[in-house]
Amino acid sequence: MHVEERIVEKAAEMFMKSGIKAITMDDISREAGVSKRTIYETFKDKDDLLRSCLSHLDAVFSKDKLQARSEARNTIDLVFRFIKLGVAAIKTINPLFASDLKKYHYQIWKETYRKYGDKHQTHIREILDKGIEEKLFRGSIDVEIVGMLLNEQLRIISDEDIFPSIRFPREAVYENVVINFFRGIATKKGLDLIEKYLEDEADNLVTVG
Repeated sequence: MHVEERIVEKAAEMFMKSGIKAITMDDISREAGVSKRTIYETFKDKDDLLRSCLSHLDAVFSKDKLQARSEARNTIDLVFRFIKLGVAAIKTINPLFASDLKKYHYQIWKETYRKYGDKHQTHIREILDKGIEEKLFRGSIDVEIVGMLLNEQLRIISDEDIFPSIRFPREAVYENVVINFFRGIATKKGLDLIEKYLEDEADNLVTVG
């Protein structure tokens, strides 16, 4: 593995586990097994490294989503596969990661929101369109409006000011938001599939019903 990739992967892992502020370049140097000088020869500063970490994480999550889409039997199946991916990510990412990004690296937070916002919005609209085509979602919904609503709801899940993790387990918030959102736009056929998945996956979900 190239030294740059090793630094980025280790830094991303550390940021997700402990938050961004708590991790120093010395910590990354030690854990990645490279000198601090090597890090600064590769990355201008912590912000530069953080941007590379965010790109790396997006690539990893995008790969997982593509695999889920290739394996899904229908849109409801895909939604529940995404729920599993989301819960798995939540379990590995410290809430401080998102809050530190917004609080201490606000410019990067804004860049990230702009850079990946349109991409996520397009991805959501594709899911909604496919669900309508399969007659699992109501054809009367405005895909653009509904897609924007879901995108915003997913964004605030990690907002500690709105859902402090000490009070609201993030897995429960995520499942409540996603499951009930899709219940709200589903047709009778879609609702039947959702309820069947909830029954089948009862042991694997934080909250059901």
